[in-house]
Amino acid sequence: MNILVVNYRDRLHPAAGGAEKHLHRIFSLIAQMGHKVVLFTTAFPGCKSREEVDGITVIRKGGDLLFQVNTALNLKKLDREFDFDVVVEDLNKLPLFTPYLTKKPVLVQMHHLWRGSIFHEASFPVALGVWLFETIIPWFYRKEPFVVVSPSTKRELNEIGVDESRISVIYNGSDDCRVEDSSSVGSVASAGMGVPYFLWLSRVHRYKGIWTALEAFVKFAKNHPDVKLVVAGDGPLLKKLPAWLQQHNLESQVDLLGFVSSKRKRELLAGATALLQTSYKEGWGLTVVEAAKLGTTTIACDVPGLRDSVRNGETGLLFQAGDTDACASEMDRLYSNDDLRTRLEAGAAAYADEFRWDIAADMTLNLMQNLVIQHQVGGDDEE
Repeated sequence: MNILVVNYRDRLHPAAGGAEKHLHRIFSLIAQMGHKVVLFTTAFPGCKSREEVDGITVIRKGGDLLFQVNTALNLKKLDREFDFDVVVEDLNKLPLFTPYLTKKPVLVQMHHLWRGSIFHEASFPVALGVWLFETIIPWFYRKEPFVVVSPSTKRELNEIGVDESRISVIYNGSDDCRVEDSSSVGSVASAGMGVPYFLWLSRVHRYKGIWTALEAFVKFAKNHPDVKLVVAGDGPLLKKLPAWLQQHNLESQVDLLGFVSSKRKRELLAGATALLQTSYKEGWGLTVVEAAKLGTTTIACDVPGLRDSVRNGETGLLFQAGDTDACASEMDRLYSNDDLRTRLEAGAAAYADEFRWDIAADMTLNLMQNLVIQHQVGGDDEE
């Protein structure tokens, strides 16, 4: 098959995140099976306008602001060049309305809806615009099948009016996250911290809950001055954190690492007492599963996506989003109870083994193939 995927980012984009990692892991495997995959996406400074990335032909044009327009202007041109059998719209920002741009079958791939959480991230006018765009999804995608990464997202789509019979759940896979020295898994020394630490690992955006993690740590640290919080990840709020830490006298207890390599990320995950996942919204929670693969449990917000990747009391602990007292309490409970932490780590590792990228790729391919067949049969019937 010839497959067009449309998404705001590819994985080489400086602002790429979990959605882009998911896209490349799934569709690179599909490309390896012999299918032609083209990704139409936005450009970034210094990028090539066209290149092969992970076996995918990536075509970049314009920026975020005009991407809806660029998609409308370029989709038919791309179809004439590649003669696509199916179009996959990765709907993780604003809808691109691809069903109105092509007569080819369209599969809509989603990680999560923003809904109210967008107001934690963007200014009110922008947040309101995103919220309104989400409410019209059922009106502009009336017949298209959706594929989502968690039952939570399926429920949210159904709640805004998408029939659940059109929504398939295909879970993210989990990488083989082994560190080079397997004896270092679970060892504080493996991350070079020298003391116990909790790890916060994400893009530093407001909706990712960085302030929840920091404020909870202030409360936790009062009774545990020997424990650190390690913040790994880049993002727009990172530059504001040093002043905040100075104000709270936490410069020696909170390490701001910025962007870290994949190898360093694995070392940090392996050595952490627990991963803190304080986001107000996730489609699934890739870092949760990555941590679990390395024998590390997670303390997370009880929100869509994370309540699927974390089984409360079995693989990790959940607390109400934004409740810093509850987060600090769970941190204290986990840190002070070796038996609880050991049980949760074992449960997390066993749960993570259930998720595989090859299975996710096979299921996605099957959905597309069935969609193409249904489209061909429907076309024949109309003729």
